[in-house]
Amino acid sequence: MNARRKVAYALASAAAMTATLFATAAPAQAYGTLDVRYSRVDTDNCNRLSGTLAITPATGGCYLYDSLDDTYFEKDADGEALKVELRNGGTLVSKVEFHPNGEKLWIYDPAPDGDTVYVRLRTATHGWSAVFYATGAQNPHVIDFDFAEGENVLVEIYDKSDATDRIASFWARA
Repeated sequence: MNARRKVAYALASAAAMTATLFATAAPAQAYGTLDVRYSRVDTDNCNRLSGTLAITPATGGCYLYDSLDDTYFEKDADGEALKVELRNGGTLVSKVEFHPNGEKLWIYDPAPDGDTVYVRLRTATHGWSAVFYATGAQNPHVIDFDFAEGENVLVEIYDKSDATDRIASFWARA
């Protein structure tokens, strides 16, 4: 790795740690309080990097179980996956996942409550993505990206389509 890439990686890693420490949660409009649970996962070995969701190692990857459809992250060298659950009174109302293997963003909106979350991604080389949201309560919206291996990805979750009223933000790595 050349010196310029090392410096860029070090700066991105420092920003990732800082952003993770300051991940914020605020209520979505349809709820009085919104419980945000997450885990960042090293997809090389299924180790939890931060967060509290339980991780179960499996052949070829790892599971993070939930009441909707569970999550399976495939092994991806140097990848850092992200799973975020948004709950209201213990009920799963939204789920956001970043899968490093294939660089896919999954957004779920299982609650028929008239509200949804909006997600956008940012990388150093690609800048901000468009704002995405779940397309229906029964089907997740899956968006395929083409990020370079090892590229840090900032995942921001909002309550409004104009990317204001941020609920939380987290780092992952393609």
